[in-house]
Amino acid sequence: MRIFPCPACGSIVYFEQRACTECGTEVGFSRADRTMVPLTDGAWIDDSADRWHHCENERIGCNWLAASADTLCFSCALTRSVPDDLDERVIRLLAETAEAKRRLVFQLDDLDLPIVSHCEQPDGGLAFDLDASTDDKKVMIGHMNGVITIDITEAQDSHREALRALLDEPYRTMLGHFRHEIGHYYWQALVAQHDDWLQRFRELFGDERQDYGAALNAHYGDDDDERRQDRATRSENYISQYAMTHPWEDFAETFAHFLHIADTLQTAAAHGLQLRFPDSWPDRVRVEQTSIPTLAGAPTADAADLLSIWNPLATALNRVNRSMGKHDLYPFTITDQVADKLTYVLELVRHFAGDNSVITSPTR
Repeated sequence: MRIFPCPACGSIVYFEQRACTECGTEVGFSRADRTMVPLTDGAWIDDSADRWHHCENERIGCNWLAASADTLCFSCALTRSVPDDLDERVIRLLAETAEAKRRLVFQLDDLDLPIVSHCEQPDGGLAFDLDASTDDKKVMIGHMNGVITIDITEAQDSHREALRALLDEPYRTMLGHFRHEIGHYYWQALVAQHDDWLQRFRELFGDERQDYGAALNAHYGDDDDERRQDRATRSENYISQYAMTHPWEDFAETFAHFLHIADTLQTAAAHGLQLRFPDSWPDRVRVEQTSIPTLAGAPTADAADLLSIWNPLATALNRVNRSMGKHDLYPFTITDQVADKLTYVLELVRHFAGDNSVITSPTR
């Protein structure tokens, strides 16, 4: 995530802020200008004399601006439904969830990936259903024909951490859910609609035409020695255990990890974070473990270059976490096989960057 200058005093303003902490200037995020702009009486006039104002969801933490004719900003307009009962707890969970969604949308814009809203294209356009699990209802996180369903209850740390432990997952966050499910959206919108990309996908990830339901049942079925041995044998081909479930899940997990890496590198670069080793150390060590994060727009379609920066940085961040008594920040290993899949994702992102015309109603 980038950092922004206060439009009044030039101090640092972060993505989530609604006012400068140094001079108190009220600010809002302009998606069109990709920066924080100053507000006067809750409004901003752009260079074209168009008036922008607070998103209606300012009350639950949104700091993005909506056009004069709209009540919602672009990110909030992507939300198709929320729970009917908006009590204090639900509003708090919605605020946490919506913040993760805004970060996702910002990153997709930064990579120039096409986003076509369900408002423009009801069949296959991107939409979010935000719902809450209760004692009587279980919300299933997932994607179907452009609609991403998110269980906002997972914005509650204790609930999400209990699920992470139950499922024996090394990592589980609300932002991670959004990044995984948007991977499914782009598989349908980009990969499935283009035979050349689909063929390359099948060569790397496998044939998605295999029974998805049966694959899920096998993944969540009784764990036995044979299944554990099979997973251990195949694990180096996948970024996570869940990626082993089905080619669709493998792609979504790989896509999510590309977004994890790209965002973390951008944040590190924005803050001037560098990892260098003394000149007296052996060249091999200094070359392999030196990281100066840089990421401007869509990264180069070469996972080796990206990972040569990422791996030492991730190692350092993991060690910082351990110094605070926490688990690794990035508890994953990127093998050569996974790097090949990341290369595919990078090339896909670069190929379709800026081309909204490729998002069409699904034909497969």
